[in-house]
Amino acid sequence: MAITILSWIYIFIICVVTGLVVNKALSRLIPVPLYKECGHFGITGLCVTGLVTLTVYAEVFSIFYKVGAVCHVVMLLLVAAGGFSFRKELAELLDFFRTHINDLSINVKIVSILIILAGAFFSSNGTFHTDTGIYHAQAIRMLEEYGVLKGLGNLQLHFAYNSSYLPLCALFTMSFILPFPLHTMTGFFMVLFSCYAVSGLSNWKEHKRHGGDLARVAILVYALTNMTGLQSPATDYGTMFFTLYIMCCWIAYAQESGAEDDRDKIALYGYLAVLSIFAVSMKLSAALLVLLAIFPAILLVKKKMFKEFGIFLLIGFLSFLPYMIRNVILSGWLFYPVSSIDLFNVIWKIPAEYMKVDSDQIKVWGRCLYDITRIDDGVKTWLPIWWSEKQHYEVMLIYSQFVGAVLLVITSILRLREKKIDLAMVIFYLTIIANLVLWFFTAPFIRYGLAFMLLLPLCAFGDVLEYIVRKKSIILALVASLVLINFCSWIDDYFMDDMVFVKHNVMAGHYIVPVPFDEGNMTVVDMDGLTVYVAGTDEINSYYTCPGSCYSFMVERTKLIGDDISKGFMPR
Repeated sequence: MAITILSWIYIFIICVVTGLVVNKALSRLIPVPLYKECGHFGITGLCVTGLVTLTVYAEVFSIFYKVGAVCHVVMLLLVAAGGFSFRKELAELLDFFRTHINDLSINVKIVSILIILAGAFFSSNGTFHTDTGIYHAQAIRMLEEYGVLKGLGNLQLHFAYNSSYLPLCALFTMSFILPFPLHTMTGFFMVLFSCYAVSGLSNWKEHKRHGGDLARVAILVYALTNMTGLQSPATDYGTMFFTLYIMCCWIAYAQESGAEDDRDKIALYGYLAVLSIFAVSMKLSAALLVLLAIFPAILLVKKKMFKEFGIFLLIGFLSFLPYMIRNVILSGWLFYPVSSIDLFNVIWKIPAEYMKVDSDQIKVWGRCLYDITRIDDGVKTWLPIWWSEKQHYEVMLIYSQFVGAVLLVITSILRLREKKIDLAMVIFYLTIIANLVLWFFTAPFIRYGLAFMLLLPLCAFGDVLEYIVRKKSIILALVASLVLINFCSWIDDYFMDDMVFVKHNVMAGHYIVPVPFDEGNMTVVDMDGLTVYVAGTDEINSYYTCPGSCYSFMVERTKLIGDDISKGFMPR
């Protein structure tokens, strides 16, 4: 726990300094949000800017070299140079930070400390997510040892599931200096965004509308849901936390800022639009988050700020470009496992028939069919099977989507009558619904779409509260209360899971050093003179043995491009 907290302090300082430098540099080109707007950007916004910048940096570095000691030292030198250039602004930021901390209520300070301690405990103990054993840990190790290898997806198709989150995790494992690798990034995301949510909720009495407050609650519910997985560098968790932050910041600003000047709106919404584009590089399941970019684009055109429009587009594109390049290097495809975009004919390209099987497996597993021969089964066929597989708390969460939709319709009608429709809010809910539709018809694992499944009912509930109070409508209050009733089962289930986790791990002894990555039963296979480690039936592709694969049949159909691993892999 102690080392976990120290790593978070280290990450936070580097990210905030990076965020300030980037923000100041971009302010000369485009409108940027100010960190002194605590409720809507603030220190958290600077930290997120830093996280995105460092992620893109790690991605770019991985294309040319491994993400290890050299990558980390170069990062520190760049951050130090930027900090020195903006040393006056850093001094002002430090004063602001001290003042902001002192101004927080004692309750917020206590809750924040509890969040940090709980996050450190859960991040330092327990067992890892299944996918971490299958490929997350090994992918991070491969980045540390080699950077991005051509055709790595051939060695194991999971390695082609490119995510910008993994290079960020690799950047801060600190394995080049510590005798063990850190895996604290997911916990850092939880603590950062949960403290952001708690700070915003402390002012709920000052808010006339409470959609933003319930979005903050969604962050806390998601944190509660995934407490037992904080030790895993899981791409799902990082993406959903990041998505919740973007959406929460959007609705909170729309409902609480009272901003009238379009330039101020462009600064914040433009920033969030860029984040939405970047978020897709973390996980394709968040693809339609980019719909948020519609609103700042409209504002920019309306103000005839065409130069700034182009710069925003360029920044968004550059934040996404390393992800696309890495896709091609890893798999030979621009977006794996999407076969409809076939632009490259490189020797390391994963064969289309392998990719189709992989893509079909994701879909049928999401639909609870577990048989790729049933990929063409229609919704009427797989929906009852999918529904029957859901636990009670999952069923209640799904019910809440319909309640949320009803509340959204009611609120929209009432706002239409009052002529109070806000385009920013229209796009907010359009983005949620579009992502839920995409999730449902592709791979409806609950965890893939959980951020949006939390946001729709909770934000709709928060928005309708205004009318319940103003109109004193008992019927509307009863309908809205169904959201809370449905969430009771979800919260109860995961709260009990968290308590059982504490019971089983409180004596584990990881109060200084975090739990190590899982080690599986690996066997050795020779591939053209290269030693490759293959996991046993436990499917734990250990971080500590590299290069590794979970599946011997994938290794057998793969060969080296050159004489050694540095040239990458290709299909036989």
